[in-house]
Amino acid sequence: MKKVFFGICFVSVLFYLNRGGGEESIENETSDRRTDTSLICNDRTEGLAPFLAEYATGIESEPDKWMYSNKASDYKDCSGMFIRLCEALSEVTCDKYLFPGRTFHSSRALAAWYYRQGELQVITKPMESSDLIQVGQVMFYGQPGTKTPKRLTIDMLSGGSQQGLVGHVGVVVAVDRTEEGELEAYTIYHGRSSGKPAARSIIRKAQNPDFGNWGQPWLAVGPILINNN
Repeated sequence: MKKVFFGICFVSVLFYLNRGGGEESIENETSDRRTDTSLICNDRTEGLAPFLAEYATGIESEPDKWMYSNKASDYKDCSGMFIRLCEALSEVTCDKYLFPGRTFHSSRALAAWYYRQGELQVITKPMESSDLIQVGQVMFYGQPGTKTPKRLTIDMLSGGSQQGLVGHVGVVVAVDRTEEGELEAYTIYHGRSSGKPAARSIIRKAQNPDFGNWGQPWLAVGPILINNN
């Protein structure tokens, strides 16, 4: 059964990636096709981790196609690649979950969207919050070298009244914990930076004691799957 499940997961991911992830093709997709490829339609969501792994593998197999781009219409920066992932997930979740659309095309706009859903948790003490780092969690990071204020508000994160502190977003696709449950490392899938293709990156506690993304402090977190009640 496991082999069959992973095979279905892999085929579904390839089907989505081969369509190019274009906005028009998604709008033209029929509900019957979404139902046929549904993988994560129960409350346990055991299909999420393998789906994320296969999706990231598919992206990494075509580095030239998914090279970072600041051009808004490309959707190949960090927020754009996250939105593309959400679009792929929306095709395999039986319309059971809410996902941000393409109008939320910045890490700050995405943070504000999660806040409005009541699903954004601000991180002021990362060392005490490592239990929140789980597969399927959306990680929001600050600009490199940003000093995290002791008190954070959504306006400070998303830029409601000033330049927002959030500058990067990625999704946890794997975690590495000791037998005692202590987090040693985690892996995020993300659109990286100029000159680099979207891919997975390993964040090790030994090099990043605050669990940030190499100089980008961890500011907030929320689940990629939000029930569409």
